[in-house]
Amino acid sequence: MTEIGLGQILIALAIGVTVWVVSMKILRILATPPPPVDPEDVVEVEDQDYRCTICGTEVTLRVANVLETSPPKHCREEMVPVWRPRSGRHLRS
Repeated sequence: MTEIGLGQILIALAIGVTVWVVSMKILRILATPPPPVDPEDVVEVEDQDYRCTICGTEVTLRVANVLETSPPKHCREEMVPVWRPRSGRHLRS
């Protein structure tokens, strides 16, 4: 049988410590909550409807980010805005 030398023990300890340090850093990154949303970055929208031109899925956007002006994406394509008269809005209870 081969004996385990001091060099092999030190290498194993170095690998173990490296794995532990990296995993703890990753856990700290994952445990950090995202920064709070600045109320000035969010603006109310008058229920803008969008439709996917590929599959026909519709979405109603109620809150939009001021910094992001592009429409939402679906099927990897930008959705197109849909105009509806006020009386045709979705019923909410």
